[in-house]
Amino acid sequence: MQKAIAIVQSAFARAKVPLIVQMLFLIIAVSQARGDEELRSLELYNGDEAEIVSGSRSPRPASQTAENITVVTSEDILALNAHTLADILYAVAGVQVEMIRTPGASTNFKLQGANFNHVLVLIDNVPLNTLSENYPDIAAVPVQMIERVEIVKGAASSAWGNALGGVINVMTKSPDQERAIGGMASGSYGKRDTADLRGELSGTVDSFGYYLSGGKLRSDGLLANNGVDKDNFYGKLLYDLPNGGSLALTTWLSQGFNGMYQDGPVSTSQNTRYLISTLAASYQLTDHLRLEAAAVASETEGTLFRRTDLQGVSKTLTVALDESRVGGGFKLSWLDELQRVVAGVDYEHVAAQVSSSQIRADILNRDADRFGVYLSDTLTLGRFAVTPSARFDRTGSGGDHFSPSFGVTYALTDNSILRGYTATGYSLTSLNRSDSTEKVWTSQFGFESGDLPYLWVKGTLFRNDTWDVIAPTATGITKERQLKQGVELEAKTLPLYNTSLSVGYTFIGATLGVNGPVIKGVPKHTVNIGLRYQDPSHFRGELTGHYVDWNEARQGGRYSDVIWDLHLRKEMHYGEKVSLEPFVSVRNLLNGHQYVYRVYQNPGRWIELGVRCNF
Repeated sequence: MQKAIAIVQSAFARAKVPLIVQMLFLIIAVSQARGDEELRSLELYNGDEAEIVSGSRSPRPASQTAENITVVTSEDILALNAHTLADILYAVAGVQVEMIRTPGASTNFKLQGANFNHVLVLIDNVPLNTLSENYPDIAAVPVQMIERVEIVKGAASSAWGNALGGVINVMTKSPDQERAIGGMASGSYGKRDTADLRGELSGTVDSFGYYLSGGKLRSDGLLANNGVDKDNFYGKLLYDLPNGGSLALTTWLSQGFNGMYQDGPVSTSQNTRYLISTLAASYQLTDHLRLEAAAVASETEGTLFRRTDLQGVSKTLTVALDESRVGGGFKLSWLDELQRVVAGVDYEHVAAQVSSSQIRADILNRDADRFGVYLSDTLTLGRFAVTPSARFDRTGSGGDHFSPSFGVTYALTDNSILRGYTATGYSLTSLNRSDSTEKVWTSQFGFESGDLPYLWVKGTLFRNDTWDVIAPTATGITKERQLKQGVELEAKTLPLYNTSLSVGYTFIGATLGVNGPVIKGVPKHTVNIGLRYQDPSHFRGELTGHYVDWNEARQGGRYSDVIWDLHLRKEMHYGEKVSLEPFVSVRNLLNGHQYVYRVYQNPGRWIELGVRCNF
């Protein structure tokens, strides 16, 4: 244990991580908590050991899941006073968000060093990624409709196809089954007229359930040309069929404007509109066999404005985007005491058009039919769980791809497991280029345990070997082989005096090939710190620290500081169903700097006040 602590402490020192971060890690590593007798060890995934995770598309207990998956619950989201999916991912170990600027403004991210266009982001199992550049706008997804988020780290193509770097699976809320009507209304206000207004209604009457939410997020911009004005709506209608079946209709709409940056006379902004609709059915055919089917449709529209003001003359370049997906799929699941078998078929017709005000011909005008078939089997053999999986995709634009994976878990105890996972995968980074397919071979080995007294720990070694990566050079476009390997460590304590600690650390060594030069711009060290307080009077506090060593100060970037955020809230009950919860967030508490590009600076300290009313 002491040797492991020394290794991590040495890594922190090399990364010039502030002393307070090192101290918090060591507190967690060596503490022997004292508490009430009813305190018990933390379970797998910091929850019930029987919790079912579905990020791999084959729902199974956490103890039988070989992939490295992080689960973020609705309570975690509430503790952060989050606005969008970007705020959620900002606090997840292994995720590196480039900038959290004005809430709702577009942002880029990496997942264990994999670029955003290698990561598949799903809402109700429908991709959010654009077809033209495979870009997922995580700042367009409001948090109010989110029940939980499952982040799969590493290749997930054997389940989802186009998912070289992983999957971020957004699982939306379902109707409240305990009453006919209930809901929530909230509002917050902060610097530069930054406001987040939300409301939701939910309930069930007989066999019919509904969940509706909507909101508005706006700001004059915490930085120059970084204003936001966005509206959103989400609805889910659920009808329970006899014998365990169900029908569900969902619709999500997010639209609005946000400024991106200003650099001297040049400013860039955009209008976006996202619409996703699904119709899904599920039916229990026998005691062991279940059939699921879904029809999906989505539209993405956007206009990018690049304005230049020189000597009193203004010129504006516009780029317009119009994309659509229409398709569906079937899935059969067999579950018995020995195994979980999942087989399915996906189909979608995709189309994308990109045009510019300065070019007569379209930059992109293409469609394609995509077809995929997948099979996964989790076989339980005593303390072992073995999961072979495979998928075949005919992409219609980037060739055919076969993506196998193999995972194994071994239960050391009822609450400690070892994991091993290897897989190949691919990503289509653009519908515009037939040679845009990039590929990966992922290997992982990890452990997770809740058997230590009052302490949950998790560690994963990973190796992601990616090739055919398109990279611009001075002479044109070249294809590279990139090797990213490292370790991800997490730890959490049970509450002591109503206070619990958590830490996450990720190290990534990125090189061109096996022995090539270091790849600049891939984060080398990432540290997440959390201090959570909750007392019997329903007063809650969350102090979070976030540090990323981006391994390159490109174009004036600065990232030597830890960014600290403080969130406080107090829940007050009025009767059985009604509660009022005022809250306050102080973001960037110490006014630190953490950004990669000069034009994408993070905002300084700002305060947000708000209140939630549940009824």
